[in-house]
Amino acid sequence: MPDSVVSALKDFWQARRSEGGPDAPMRPRHTLRQIAQCICADLEARGVPPEWIESDPKRGLPGLYGGTVGGWDIIISRDGFPLAATYVISAGGPSFGNNFRNRILEITEQALDVRRQYDNSGLKDLQPHLSLLFVLEDRPESRTPVRARSAVTGFPSKMDGISYRDRFADFFAQLLKDGVYDRICYVTSTSDGDSVLEEPCWDMGIEDFLSGIASRVSSLSYAQDQGGMPSTSLGEALSRRDDIADVMTGVTSTPTGLAAAEMAVVRRRRALVVELRDLALQPDANETVMHKAMAGHYWLFGGQYTGVAARRDLMNLDEHDFPLVCSDGSLHIIELKGPEAPLIRRARENHLIVTSAVHEAVSQCMNYLRTIDEMGAALRTLHNNELGLNYDYRRARGTVVIGFQDRAVTDRATREQIDQTIRSYNSHLSRIQVLTYADLLDAAERALRFEETSR
Repeated sequence: MPDSVVSALKDFWQARRSEGGPDAPMRPRHTLRQIAQCICADLEARGVPPEWIESDPKRGLPGLYGGTVGGWDIIISRDGFPLAATYVISAGGPSFGNNFRNRILEITEQALDVRRQYDNSGLKDLQPHLSLLFVLEDRPESRTPVRARSAVTGFPSKMDGISYRDRFADFFAQLLKDGVYDRICYVTSTSDGDSVLEEPCWDMGIEDFLSGIASRVSSLSYAQDQGGMPSTSLGEALSRRDDIADVMTGVTSTPTGLAAAEMAVVRRRRALVVELRDLALQPDANETVMHKAMAGHYWLFGGQYTGVAARRDLMNLDEHDFPLVCSDGSLHIIELKGPEAPLIRRARENHLIVTSAVHEAVSQCMNYLRTIDEMGAALRTLHNNELGLNYDYRRARGTVVIGFQDRAVTDRATREQIDQTIRSYNSHLSRIQVLTYADLLDAAERALRFEETSR
């Protein structure tokens, strides 16, 4: 065993004796910081770059039930991507029974919270290497066989007649078998001045423990270098998911990693805006083409929506292009028309007015809203009972997306005049607004630019 670890344990027991004597209760979750620092120094000697290592980190790993899981004494990360984490904990007398139960709960929940987060997000292969270093005080009470309660089934407990020293060994073996921890170092130490150290289990020694961590960090780092999972590439993959906010908590545990993944989302969305703008200017672009290209990207319409309704045919005889669901459960109907549709024309009195194509699209959306008003109250109960859909059909709103100014500009109407005509038309509408594809994409681009520059 490294001399530095022996020295650190001696300092730990000396500090404990000075706090109240050898029989003083152990402080909960005593971190043994000097041992953690010894581990860090050894990992550096084994080739782990020191800038990757955080000893006594202020940040934690992503967890499922409580958000971020703290308590990890060492976290190793590269470019914001967590590679490994080590939990250092001890247990001592005189109350070994209470310490045994408390440590089982602490040790188990520490790792399971992290494991569950990675399992749920479909990123099991990318989870960090979790390790545990446990120090048990070696004294007669820890070696004495004790009785254990039998289960309600009447079968005797396998722990009956086993000392706490051996109980911990059995517990750690089960953790490794179940994959809760990847590596465990189990050490016992006397609390006297000599601090005699032992490794009760041959497969849980300090050397295997340290080499295992260094090897795993090296393999994960190599995978990053080969393009397997750098934080930016991972962010690109996550940006294709609708549940990115949930997944992000399971894969980024540092500001660097979170920023890399979120910026990948922004870049991908900005690229989509450019693609849609180019598509809208194509001569053969129509309503069908734009609908297909925009499907699944409701964020284009703003951040006030929580998703798209589960069905497009919520109302009899009607099928909506994008029935968006607002945060209050109400609906916002998006009606798409082609980018080639004419937007304005000259009236007899020589003023500009919107074309019949715009009027017809607005009338179509108006009919949708009227149907929702008339049938929504009755259908809400039916949809809730039969389909499990809980939408509020009162006072739904609508947006018509039609035309593209750059395709409508002529020597008789400038871009500014077109915008003014549509704005005047919208000012006389109540629950419906008219947007052009240029207006929609410009607004999306501004929102993404704000998101990018605010980081």
